[in-house]
Amino acid sequence: MRHLLALALCLAALLVARPSRAQQAPESIPNEIVLGFNPAENAQTLQRSADELAQALAERVHIPVRAVVTLDYTTLVESMRSGHVHLGWLTPSPLVLAERLFGVRVLLTQVRRGKPTYYSALAVREDSRFHSLEDLRGASIAWVDPTSTSGYVIPRYLVLQRGYDPSTFFTRQVFAGQHDAAVIAVQRGQVDVAAVWADPPEEHTGAWTRYLANRPGPRLRALLYSPPVPSDAIATTEEFARTHPLLVRNLTASLVALGQSEEGKQILRRLNSTDGFVPSDAAAYDIVRRAFRATRDERSRTRQGRFDHPEHVMVFGALLALAVALGAGALRRWPRAQRYAAWGLFAAAVVWGADAARLPAGDFARGWRYIGLFLRGMVPPDTGVVAEVVEATVLTIRLALVGTVVGVPFALALGLLAAENVNPIGWLRRAARFAANLNRSIDLLIVGLILVSAYGPGAFPGVGALAIHTVGSLGKQFYETLETMDPGPVEAMWSVGATRLQTIRWGIWPQFTAHFVSQSLFRFELNVRGAVVLGLVGAQGVGFLLQTYMRGAEYAKVTVVILAVVVLVMGLDAVSSRLRRDAR
Repeated sequence: MRHLLALALCLAALLVARPSRAQQAPESIPNEIVLGFNPAENAQTLQRSADELAQALAERVHIPVRAVVTLDYTTLVESMRSGHVHLGWLTPSPLVLAERLFGVRVLLTQVRRGKPTYYSALAVREDSRFHSLEDLRGASIAWVDPTSTSGYVIPRYLVLQRGYDPSTFFTRQVFAGQHDAAVIAVQRGQVDVAAVWADPPEEHTGAWTRYLANRPGPRLRALLYSPPVPSDAIATTEEFARTHPLLVRNLTASLVALGQSEEGKQILRRLNSTDGFVPSDAAAYDIVRRAFRATRDERSRTRQGRFDHPEHVMVFGALLALAVALGAGALRRWPRAQRYAAWGLFAAAVVWGADAARLPAGDFARGWRYIGLFLRGMVPPDTGVVAEVVEATVLTIRLALVGTVVGVPFALALGLLAAENVNPIGWLRRAARFAANLNRSIDLLIVGLILVSAYGPGAFPGVGALAIHTVGSLGKQFYETLETMDPGPVEAMWSVGATRLQTIRWGIWPQFTAHFVSQSLFRFELNVRGAVVLGLVGAQGVGFLLQTYMRGAEYAKVTVVILAVVVLVMGLDAVSSRLRRDAR
């Protein structure tokens, strides 16, 4: 009995001691803290202000803090999920999206104009006939983006709450991409109403007053306001909060203190017109969660199991069937009839495709006037950003060069394996062609986002995306070019008993060299122009500048970027021409 009692006491002591030791275990400290941001307008300005905030925060927590700016909320959310971004500055809708993907802890809510809330509104022209939501039946609407809280999720939820189905209530729905583009579309009469952010209703201000302040033309007014929506949140992942509880509390307290200091207030105002932060109430974001769920469910319900325009699918099927029949030689006995039928089928397809543009002659003529206004805003170029653009262009060249050089050898190997006159193994040739087609079918941005989830935002995912896409696209060009080579030298090599490698080296490669150089340089040119992806995943290239200037409607700066890209492309073309001559 005494032995059993002693054993029980020992077990009890172990149970008590175990949590005690866990409590005394020191908390691990990361090498740096990464703050993630997504800009509403000018990402360059935001990056500078975010760097200031990171420096001020680092001085308070005594740990290096780094700020990264992405041009896409999906990139920011995925970077948080993979642990490469520790604190994210998220608007409400992406916050809810993050909650659906992984555990999120909302720490702080930003304060603007003295309140931790803002509004969404449906804005129409002052001279329009619309005065209530019911009046908008049959109208056209410009949403901002499917991830925009005030430009899509909340206003669409308002329409649903009032018993209307947005997919049938509005005759036409478009995504403008940005709040300024949405209000400008209403001002120009391209759509009837826009869903945008708004200040408190009693102030009668919002996106329509801010973005049209210096633009001539009709004014806009709010037709319908949403209830108060909680403002942007500072959030972290549950895993990071659980692993570093003391650090998270220190970061939260430091951000609040920064908003209360004079220096911090200036940084936050430059950063996002923010007055400071207040502790978040996670339940306050319930309205966004309900709206997010309702809009997702509504889209799934309205699209699931049916076509919106089955007649278009039927026409496409008919055109495709006719094309296949002609290709199979249905009119082979009558060459002239086959030729006329092919041209007639092509003309019918073009006319049918043009119908999708829905561009009446009046709108076409009026559109040229707006193009003129846009182009006038691009001149004279803003020479003050020349240094910034040159640096970004040089960085883009470096990144595109690495992506191209890494991808070309794999593309060459893929092209050789896929070429019928090089590789006699049928199954291997078909597998290589399938790999090339699969690679090309996946969008460059998707590849970049996949790499961001693994490696975080920065230059590497962009370079990797360019390299991977280079393999498929260039591989296809290579094998199609190889199959058009003159078979004479190859047959001559075979006739004297040359091996396959010798045939490739002396029979195929001399003919292919000029094409190889030309196509590789052309791919490098495409990678430079495709560097927008580098901006989307957080690399500071020329694509990043182009998108940020466009978002801020800084068209005179856009001109400088375009000129830089034009000079670069012309230079690449000159180099390509010279190398092609030398390769002959």
